[in-house]
This record gives sequence, structure tokens and C-alpha cells, in this order.
Amino acid sequence: MTARPSPFEVRVLLPGDAEAWLNFFDHEAFADNPRWASCYCQFPTTAHATIVWKDQTAEGNRERACQRIAAGQQRGVVAFAQGRVVGWCHAGPWTEATIMDDSQPEPLAERLGAITCFVVAPTWRGVGVAKALLDAACEALRLAGCVAVDAWTQLDAPNLAAMHTGPLALYERAGFAKLREVDGRWVMRKPLTP
Repeated sequence: MTARPSPFEVRVLLPGDAEAWLNFFDHEAFADNPRWASCYCQFPTTAHATIVWKDQTAEGNRERACQRIAAGQQRGVVAFAQGRVVGWCHAGPWTEATIMDDSQPEPLAERLGAITCFVVAPTWRGVGVAKALLDAACEALRLAGCVAVDAWTQLDAPNLAAMHTGPLALYERAGFAKLREVDGRWVMRKPLTP
């Protein structure tokens, strides 16, 4: 096992971070969960009503990620250590997150943020990267004008892979409260003070 460099920094993903971000997804992000290696964090914003996710390829998702990063549309925060991405949190406008629960009207939709997933390099887990990513994501959404942020977490996640949305305790410690239960998951919400 490689020794962890310290410290790490967390900031909003910028177009100039594309190479480091892609290297993370190409080699480290799913080293212990190859089933999701083809995602490139495109699932949360894919138009699932018209696109069949299982038909999407790693190459296509990677290309879409490149286009979205270049256009500033791949929204979220990254953790860097010694020039390498070691963690990622997808966070952006609620209206762009196609996987959020929208079965009922959402009056805050245009001013609501959404946190959809976390990926932390296996050697960097358990040292506060996810907490730092969550804090930075909430701050970035607040600065973007969001008045609150939604996230969701599995109620009975059987393994770390199923915790990609973040564990309940992480959200509760950060000030999120349970909003409603939907299909075996909690939708969580946190107000973002101006």
C-alpha cells in the first residue's frame, strides 16, 4: 500500500483539471469496484427517460465527461493531493440531476442544489476526504445562489460501492435532515444560509 501524502486540498472542478480528473476515473476511482468504471459520473445527469443507461459505453461516457468539463457543465468538487485527484463529489443544480426524486412538485427547484455521488480513492478513505468534499460542495452551491441542497443515501447499503451517494451519518453530521423516504433511500436536505 502506498503511503498517503498529506495534506489534500478541495476545490471546484475547473476545465483545466480535466486530465487529472480523467486519470482518476481511468485508474483509481473504481479500482475496487470495476462494475462502475464505465460511468465517468455521467449517470446523474443522463436523460434516463430517453437514454437506456445499460447501452452506454465507457468510451461514450468518457467523451461526454470531456465535453462537459470543457464547457463547465461537469459540476462538482475535487480533492487533490500532490497534483493528483484523490476524490470527487458530483454537485450541481437540482434541475440538472436527472436521478433526484421529482415525483412531486418542488417549489425550490430553480434555487436548489443536488449532491448525487462521491468517489474517493481507496487509499484515501477514512481520512476525512468525503467530509471535506461535502463541505466544499455545499459552499460552492451556496455561492452559486442555491438556498438549499438535496442529497440521498441508501438505507441499507450492503457495501462501500452502494455508499456512493454518501452515508446517512455523513449528511446528518453536516446538518442535513431527512426529508422523505423514496424507494429504500432517504432524500436529505440542508438549508444553505446566505
